[in-house]
Amino acid sequence: MKSLTVHLALFALSSALALRVWTRADEEDKPRAEMVEVWGGAAESVEAVSYETEGRKVRLEAKKDAGGRYYVARMEKHNVPAVPHGHPPTSTPPASGTQKLAFVGVEAAGELVEKLAPFSALRALGKVPAPRLADFGLDKPEGTLKVRAAGKEHVLSIGASTPGATERYAKYGASGEVFAIPGDVLQSLEFADSRLMQRDLHGFEMDQVTRITLTKGDKKRELVRLADKKQGWADASSPTKPDETVINWMTKLARVRVTEYVENPSAKPRPEDAVVRVEYFADRKSLGFFELYKGSGQPGEPKYLGRSNLTRWFVEVVASAAEQVDQDSGALFK
Repeated sequence: MKSLTVHLALFALSSALALRVWTRADEEDKPRAEMVEVWGGAAESVEAVSYETEGRKVRLEAKKDAGGRYYVARMEKHNVPAVPHGHPPTSTPPASGTQKLAFVGVEAAGELVEKLAPFSALRALGKVPAPRLADFGLDKPEGTLKVRAAGKEHVLSIGASTPGATERYAKYGASGEVFAIPGDVLQSLEFADSRLMQRDLHGFEMDQVTRITLTKGDKKRELVRLADKKQGWADASSPTKPDETVINWMTKLARVRVTEYVENPSAKPRPEDAVVRVEYFADRKSLGFFELYKGSGQPGEPKYLGRSNLTRWFVEVVASAAEQVDQDSGALFK
């Protein structure tokens, strides 16, 4: 009986394994759904992207400088309190209720553009007869997406959501064909101020940094990372001796984040307004810089502007974090 039980157990186990292998092979043999190309191109050829719905407009324009490609975004929101982004209302909004924003997008904006050229849909439905367009919300489109690449403009009329609500129906103007397109592309544009705005000051990881120079007026200091401590910093003149003042200050500097972009500051920061300039290096290679300036805000509420190689423009930063950096910066240059 004991021998029979063992044989039955082995038979059951081998049967289960055989079924699993057979099922997996069957799944691998099934044809997988492939994306359908709507138009071709390359991300580098994209010149502008715009998306317009009722109550919202956004436009991205591609730019390029020594740091690479970036995008200037201009956005209009209608029927919302017209107050600066990231700030509580301080006065009665205008009757139009229109809020206009302008900012720079780099990393997230670049990822979005890569999805737009070439642009692929999840499904192709072909040309839909006019009487049936209402079934897809395309008799009265909810929005329009335009992508200009290599001098040619591609236009999609955006209809209703698919039954799963993760895709949107869209009609391509050049061919009249209807597609089901990824919904996240449109959401990124519709909420561009939260999804596409470049809020990080740098495009590198701090682990890459081995050396830093600090400049405040005519004073300058060089720091080096401690070999055995990622968060440890020392003066270049004593490269093995941890400097706790510097280490604490660097922790506070890491908390500085972008809240709003300032395309044309009413008063451009002057050299004497500078709190500090920080330049980051990987050995001798410069990775980027950050400049912090103190401006005039509401009484008792200091206002700080910053600028980095990644933001390009001046930006307002979290005042509480910037104030701590400001207050402690003097101790760095004694």
